Amino acid sequence: MLLEVKDITKRFYGVTVLDKVNMQFNPGEVHALVGENGAGKSTLIKIIGGTYHADGGSVLIDGQKVEINTALDASSLGISIVYQEYNLVKNMTVLENVMLGKEPKGRFGSMDLKKTREHVEDVACKDHITVDLDKYAGDLSSAEAKIAEILRACTNDMKFLVLDEPTAALDDDDVSSLFTLIKKLKARGVGIIYISHRLEEIFEICDKASVLKDGKYVGTWETSEIDRDFLVTAMVGREITDVFPIRKRDHDDRKPVIFSARGISDGIHFHDISFDLKKGEILGIGGMSGHGQREMIRSLFGVIPLSSGSLFMEGEEIRMKSPADAIKHGLAFLSDDRRSEGLAQEQSVARNITYPTLKRYNPFGIIRKKKERDRVTDLIEKLNIKLASQTQNVQNLSGGNQQRVVLAKWLPLNPSIMLFHEPTLGVDVGAKVEIYEILDALVSQGISIIMVTSDMLELLHMSDRICVFYEGEIIAEYRGETATEELIMSAASGKPAGQGVSL
Repeated sequence: MLLEVKDITKRFYGVTVLDKVNMQFNPGEVHALVGENGAGKSTLIKIIGGTYHADGGSVLIDGQKVEINTALDASSLGISIVYQEYNLVKNMTVLENVMLGKEPKGRFGSMDLKKTREHVEDVACKDHITVDLDKYAGDLSSAEAKIAEILRACTNDMKFLVLDEPTAALDDDDVSSLFTLIKKLKARGVGIIYISHRLEEIFEICDKASVLKDGKYVGTWETSEIDRDFLVTAMVGREITDVFPIRKRDHDDRKPVIFSARGISDGIHFHDISFDLKKGEILGIGGMSGHGQREMIRSLFGVIPLSSGSLFMEGEEIRMKSPADAIKHGLAFLSDDRRSEGLAQEQSVARNITYPTLKRYNPFGIIRKKKERDRVTDLIEKLNIKLASQTQNVQNLSGGNQQRVVLAKWLPLNPSIMLFHEPTLGVDVGAKVEIYEILDALVSQGISIIMVTSDMLELLHMSDRICVFYEGEIIAEYRGETATEELIMSAASGKPAGQGVSL
């Protein structure tokens, strides 16, 4: 099935977000759709999927214009979309979720469980999909949930599959499994539109790449004929030769240690972790996903309890039983899951920024609106948050701007230590540059940062020191300026090589 969009135009509140976009997606191809946040990618796929209706232009299938007014229309035409946010009913099983709304009926109108299971198992077998059909959706891992949604799409006699940031919450093994599934779908003629900010994935799994910029179509290229630099230039409209700020990495042993961990464990995910954090430095935490980094950084913020070990602030032992304790001791935390853990999605930008400081700046429970508005305006300008107004719903901002809002809510508390978990996850190249500049500015102000990241370049270029995790332990430590990708990967595989520094 050949899918085309012709002269697609879409406006929101008088602002043109898609301007006469023309693209063609072929069967049996993995076609990347890339661009900065706000380029129009999500709007385009929502028009294809029936969530939005275009103000102009048309969608064509095999050369014939079609009307797609609802997700059901798209499904009936063989188009399925798996969005970045999971769309499963948590208290229903995978089987029930996969067949929701299209269950075979028995004699008395109830679901024919036997026929339903046989049908889903046949589809899963055909596409080599493995997932526990009896497991409740609320108990699924990120990878299992993504596979369940793809299985649901496959039961729709799917001809085209749209994947929106499919690997955002997956570890390396899960990504590999997903890519294997994508290749099998491609081999049987399914066309795939693949949206991702992870450019290395584009060149690994995609046949073509199309770029949108500011709502306009820039071009389409075979991935075998271009490289990452070419794609970045097409996306941002300028060359980014220095994505990372030039940092002066100061290893002065006289720098005071502001925070220490000694032999900390949670009893399950990480064991006997010890490190020092100096004032005004970035301590990077690397390693393969799933080796305890995620749980460790949450334990530092009091989210996950420690089973043993001690934490020290400027030499004094502290207890971290809750996030409230962490905040009291001057820590702030930016989660890798800003939608669920960092932001109140249905609240305004202003409310999200002021939540942590409501009591501090509004005594006796009386909100001083002018003072609040002035403070929010100052933070918006300081962090260059792009938005329509302070009252705008935060969920309508781009990923990069949402991350800035999370940062803005912590700064008025004047934290001395900031914990970052995947600081640039799900943001475009241009936004990454700005976030790196913000991190560098925070360090220059004397704030200390612990940064867990799976982005190798981010780890190497932004860290003063790097600790590498393997099976829940720190297996190696390197200075940022001498660390290499090979050293990090060797250590992350359990075989540290080269000359590290003492832990």
